[in-house]
Amino acid sequence: MGRYRKVDPRVWNDEKFRDLSDHGKLVFFFLLTHPHMTALGAMRASIAGLAAELGWQPKAFREAFGEAFAKGMVKHDEKASFVWLPNFLRYNGPESPNVIKSWAASLDLLPECSLKSELLCTVKAFAEALSEAFNKALPKAFAKGMPNQEQEQEYKSTESDNPIPDSIGRSRIQRAELGSNSSRIPKILPIRRRKKRRVHTSEILKS
Repeated sequence: MGRYRKVDPRVWNDEKFRDLSDHGKLVFFFLLTHPHMTALGAMRASIAGLAAELGWQPKAFREAFGEAFAKGMVKHDEKASFVWLPNFLRYNGPESPNVIKSWAASLDLLPECSLKSELLCTVKAFAEALSEAFNKALPKAFAKGMPNQEQEQEYKSTESDNPIPDSIGRSRIQRAELGSNSSRIPKILPIRRRKKRRVHTSEILKS
């Protein structure tokens, strides 16, 4: 968990922040400076628990929290109790590669959910935009945790091992091969039908 937070005074120039009510501004600063907020800008928390910390009724806190949520300033998975400030690293970036190495510990504190996968992508892109030393310090957990990559690879290997035949009995893989080697496929010539000769009645009588 990060002990210090940076609050940019330009936040008061931000239109989204200015549009928040007084309660909305308080909730946003409460999340930003929360003792449990990790160095990644995300934490495990629930609406009821956060409301209790401020001594608010859950309904009042949810309304104030919803203001920042509607503007994309905070993301929340209620089922997983996952709270994330997506612009946190923009103003609280790492001061050294060692800070990035410590992010693995912060990652372990966050519950599994789709937002966590989105956070992994965001953090990885953020680190790649920094210098090489910072980029190399990124824990392997962030690269391994990229959403859908392993699942997609697993799906591809399964499909190649067990091809699914289509309606004409040709597998998808065979169909792909035929498409790429279309020059090898012999052309099918149309069948010419012989015209039937009409026999006149007089010919039948002569026979």
